[in-house]
Amino acid sequence: MNRFQATVQRCDAVDTVAWLRISGGLLAARLWPGVRKGQRVVVGIRPEDVLLASGHPGTISARNVLPGYVSALQRVPEGVYVTVNVGFPLVSMITRGSQQRLRLERGSALYAILKATAIVPETPSRKRYKVTLVGRKGDVPPEKLKFLRAVDRMGSMSGACRELRITYRTAWLWVKSINRAWGSPLVQRVHGGNGGGGTTLTPEGRAALEYADSLRDRGRDAAAPRSARPRGGP
Repeated sequence: MNRFQATVQRCDAVDTVAWLRISGGLLAARLWPGVRKGQRVVVGIRPEDVLLASGHPGTISARNVLPGYVSALQRVPEGVYVTVNVGFPLVSMITRGSQQRLRLERGSALYAILKATAIVPETPSRKRYKVTLVGRKGDVPPEKLKFLRAVDRMGSMSGACRELRITYRTAWLWVKSINRAWGSPLVQRVHGGNGGGGTTLTPEGRAALEYADSLRDRGRDAAAPRSARPRGGP
């Protein structure tokens, strides 16, 4: 949901951060290979990585402590998307309980807190093959791996639905087919709490997705078959 065009304003090798200009704001990101002053990049920030505070948190490890105000609130089954104007619109995902504790409404002043490591530059890559995970009872094909990535990135199933432009019913059918094919849950519904619960990847789901992504990112099309087949289930 947070995706911005940014320009590298300066690089600090001692502090290991690159300062990025985004519209009317400035963010500190961790240095990456090949970064240079004046470089234009697209960066992504997961809403669940954006913390909110009603007052300045003081001295903390996070490099980005951004004053702003609430410009929009959107309730979803997994919690609340809070859009904070910090010189540009930055979206945070919080629970409904957190919204109540912070007493957030449109116009509320607050601070958005973001670690430099949470700001990830997008790098173009040539896709030459597709990775399919094969579980005990069936396949988890590329389009459903894309769905798992969206759930993990957005922090909610409703956010994944909006990103992929699929219905909530389709998403639930995919969740059931993914878990059935793998032989144990990769996606689960979390019940209870002030936020009303939500949908998340299980530890096994994250491990499976990280494995699939590691194959894709290494570009092992010459040495590996077109479908990587780890064994699924317990």
